[in-house]
Amino acid sequence: MKMHNTKMFLRAALLLAVAVTVGKLAQAQSCNVDWTGNAGDGQWSTASNWSTHRVPGTTSDVCILTANGTSGSVDAIATPSIAVHSIQLGQGVGLAFGSETVSIATSLTSQGFLTLFGTTLSATSVDMQSGSLVGGGTIEGSLTNNAYLHPTNAETLTVTGNYTQTASGELSVQWGTTALVVNSNATLSGSLVVGINPKRPPAKGSTYTAMRFGTLSGEFTSVTVEEGGTVQYTNNSVVVTFQ
Repeated sequence: MKMHNTKMFLRAALLLAVAVTVGKLAQAQSCNVDWTGNAGDGQWSTASNWSTHRVPGTTSDVCILTANGTSGSVDAIATPSIAVHSIQLGQGVGLAFGSETVSIATSLTSQGFLTLFGTTLSATSVDMQSGSLVGGGTIEGSLTNNAYLHPTNAETLTVTGNYTQTASGELSVQWGTTALVVNSNATLSGSLVVGINPKRPPAKGSTYTAMRFGTLSGEFTSVTVEEGGTVQYTNNSVVVTFQ
């Protein structure tokens, strides 16, 4: 019996190893341009940072799975415009876009740290599987948040398509200064966290619109308002009342 169990265990381990290898190969095959970071400056616009020794273009399926040669992030802030076919951002890797237009023909999938500085990001879908998305600008497409979403720098993040927040997702906003705007449907779950400036707290009973949307499905599973507050869902918004 022990020998039989050992054989079954070894067979299962072998099948798992094969599955992992196939998965990695499939991922590698989906990328035709990989970030190497060989130039050491962390700049998107430096050709020698890429496996093809060319800056990615419209047919490029870009993979940034590590940030070799940099501090752990890829800087595309000063790049005037970016147009690629797809982007995959690996776990723990940072990618920052500036006020340029970023055109992605298909999808951006991220397990890392994505930052938008007034960016117009066009993609069929943006899938935040883990990590974070912070900053402001416009996502021309749909956004799935299974991570941490935080509009910052007194900016609004606008999603022209649908917004889906999973049970593991979190939307963090700052009272009166940041908000999320969804032009189409918002499907909500997970958590909402509303930060308060302790030096300038709002007056008791004052309200703040943390989120606006076209239509709504579901509600946040948990809501935290620093210093205390309540949330009301209207036909097109999430309104927070400070208590």
